[in-house]
Amino acid sequence: MSNSIIILKKIEYFSYKNVLYQIQQAAKQANLFCIFIHSYFDDKGFKDLDGTLSEVNKKQFIQNYKNEIYTKQCSFNIYNPTEFSEDSFTWLIRQKGYFWAFDLQQHNNEYEFIFRFLSEYFKNNQEDYLWFDDADWYYSAKEILFLNKIPYNPKWTFKKIP
Repeated sequence: MSNSIIILKKIEYFSYKNVLYQIQQAAKQANLFCIFIHSYFDDKGFKDLDGTLSEVNKKQFIQNYKNEIYTKQCSFNIYNPTEFSEDSFTWLIRQKGYFWAFDLQQHNNEYEFIFRFLSEYFKNNQEDYLWFDDADWYYSAKEILFLNKIPYNPKWTFKKIP
């Protein structure tokens, strides 16, 4: 199983600021915290942005780390579309204009924690798709929201749940 859980977004109207806001709102709705946000620049300007989703706030996270207390967390990266992005996922979702906009990684297989975030994220981002970088299938927002209404199924990351 891959370590990256990818969100595919439309290229049109893409903005780092909007995606970060969407992540922060979903985290808040899931009772999670969006911490350690960093942005990176290159010669052409904004390159990418990353951060951490955590079950505790930044101060508690640091204290837990110092006290060797396990904290559920994952990192996320937001990427800019490139000149090759337009057709990059037509093989999967059969639509042009979607690209690998952000991913969740380093999650220590805390898939229920991730699912809690994704369930909130897709409530307000219904045009987006979820893909695992080694899968030949994806979930639509509608499918994630359906999975959220039934008892949690830990197999959702390994096979598509109808």
